[in-house]
Amino acid sequence: MPFDSLAYLVLLAIVVVLHWALPVRFRRVFIFAASLAFYASWGLIFVWVPFVVAGVVYLIGKQIAGDPLRARRWLWLGISSLLALLVLFKYRMFLAGNLRALASTLGSTSWLGSIAFPIGISFYTFAAIGYLVDIRQGRVMPPKFVDLVLFFFFWPNILSGPIVRARELMPQLSFSKPFEAWYFFEGLDRLIWGLVQKVVIANVLGTWVDRGFAPGTAGRPSTIDGWFLAIAFGLQIYFDFAGYTNMAIGTARLLGVTLPENFRYPYHAATPPEFWARWHMTLSRWIRDYLFFPINAKWQGAPFPLYVSLIGVMALVGLWHGAGWNFILWGTLHGSYLVLYRIYESWGRKYSGVANWRIAMEGWRVLTLIAVACAWVVFRSNSLVKAGAILSAMFCRVGAGRAFGFGFYWFTLIAVLLCVVEPLLVRKFNEFDERAAENSPSPFRVVVRPLAYLLGLLLFLLFDQSNSQFIYSQF
Repeated sequence: MPFDSLAYLVLLAIVVVLHWALPVRFRRVFIFAASLAFYASWGLIFVWVPFVVAGVVYLIGKQIAGDPLRARRWLWLGISSLLALLVLFKYRMFLAGNLRALASTLGSTSWLGSIAFPIGISFYTFAAIGYLVDIRQGRVMPPKFVDLVLFFFFWPNILSGPIVRARELMPQLSFSKPFEAWYFFEGLDRLIWGLVQKVVIANVLGTWVDRGFAPGTAGRPSTIDGWFLAIAFGLQIYFDFAGYTNMAIGTARLLGVTLPENFRYPYHAATPPEFWARWHMTLSRWIRDYLFFPINAKWQGAPFPLYVSLIGVMALVGLWHGAGWNFILWGTLHGSYLVLYRIYESWGRKYSGVANWRIAMEGWRVLTLIAVACAWVVFRSNSLVKAGAILSAMFCRVGAGRAFGFGFYWFTLIAVLLCVVEPLLVRKFNEFDERAAENSPSPFRVVVRPLAYLLGLLLFLLFDQSNSQFIYSQF
């Protein structure tokens, strides 16, 4: 059941009311039942997978904590088991296809194509690996099995994140907090704004983006279409994923639970490293803490191993997003951007602080946006030929004409403007909210806020026609 559906909103309202009405001792069982029902609504056949993940990490976590001499061996057994499960479900077709390309007679892999894809597996697999590493490092102690199952099944973040750490979420799953009004206001703020981001902006852009990137479209788009398609998809995936995250955070907040932030205006980034500090923040910190830092610990900052590991790690980030060479290339591009910026920083510090010059900083801001847009073309294209055609139109040749109505170009520009002013709007909203907290009852909370909620719901109902899937639920 998608978050951006009327059925979900109605059921969520019922669940929230019942949750706060129940005695504390019954809330965990109730939320687990609601989470199980939500996951099962996407398909009963894979309800067992999170249970298996919970069982594996529970048993191995106890061994890691209880057998320090062999903790490292148990940790690698757990990580290998989880990655094997991920590869089986997510990458079997990619691996089989590449093996067939190397040996056309490899018919024994055909059975792999019949296995479907459990939704959210990439997210809760990473959460499970982080949990095992945290136990190995003494940051958490093995909980009860029922606590671990609820951690993996908690429905607001099981579909597409945020990627939550056990020590952040598990203590909150006692649901012992008393109800407070600000849970309601914060939850609805994020939930309704997420609905608008997803349904009104991302879905509308998606109809044009799907048409522009379709394999059957003309192979030589015009220059203006190439640039607008790159920008439009960058906006679509941002508002789609940020919209889901806001709905997930809002849903959890209505239950008194705080999930970590996942976006902080990524297109305001001035450099490639800053982009990844703002985009999919929970994935970025997971990669940093559990993959990048351990790989580079023994090199003590030596430049060449650092640069190689940056590109390699980001290529793996691309592979995590999808089983295709376009995703690997997208990650490799971002790794290259990070390396180039680190080289520039070293050079700029060496030559009289050039890296701190105002013109240099603004130049990097522009270059970062252009580089990210080019990488999105590779990410979205069904083939490298299609990506090459669009990038060629953007940089290598000037083609006149347009393939879309004026609505596409105007709507994309409006979405760009919204990205520009979004931090200002949020800051002003928070300022009004802080002032309203000092006056009770305040016109802002009694009149303005309900009207904003009503407007958001009306826009959702008006635009909710396609109810398209969240992009990141595929990953």
